[in-house]
Amino acid sequence: MDLFELIIAHDDRVYPPDENSYLLIDSISPNDSSKALEIGVGSGIVSINLAKKVDEVCGCDINPFALELSKKNASLNHINNLYLFSSNLFSSIKIGTLFDIIVFNPPYLPVDSPPRKYIDLSYNGGIDGGEYIRKFLNYFGMYLSPNGRAYLLQSSLYPLELTNKSLRLNHYDFEIINSLKLDFETLYVLEIRFAYNNTI
Repeated sequence: MDLFELIIAHDDRVYPPDENSYLLIDSISPNDSSKALEIGVGSGIVSINLAKKVDEVCGCDINPFALELSKKNASLNHINNLYLFSSNLFSSIKIGTLFDIIVFNPPYLPVDSPPRKYIDLSYNGGIDGGEYIRKFLNYFGMYLSPNGRAYLLQSSLYPLELTNKSLRLNHYDFEIINSLKLDFETLYVLEIRFAYNNTI
């Protein structure tokens, strides 16, 4: 479905669709996937797009206003296979639940003060910008199906080599499948898989 055909409402308490959202959408290849998960659903635009191509999509967020907005946007676009719930990363997902696609557009701006509002959670990546990227990398493999793919968006504001090193040490195959150069950063989308004969 053309992104310009989507109806997306906005809420000042929720991170709006931006270049990173569109880059991520353009990068995901659903193929024969039947079950997908988006961590940090925000406005719902990525999950809604996925729900047009995948049988079942789960979207979670720690921001209750994001969940409300995503539910509204799903309804506006006649989506009935998107299941929304509150979760801090994978905290509400039962171990053993597997997804063919896992998508994460993390908070990645380096910020030296804690978030004070829900909207702050959408961009506050901790002191070095990598707090939530590292947490995601520690846990996503427990929820990825053996032939599944994870899509991680990352900014050059956090060193890409640190993510690459973590993935190599944990025996994942990965590649940068898309990028976008902006004024003060470059955005990358990594597609990550289990290495051959290294499924969980």
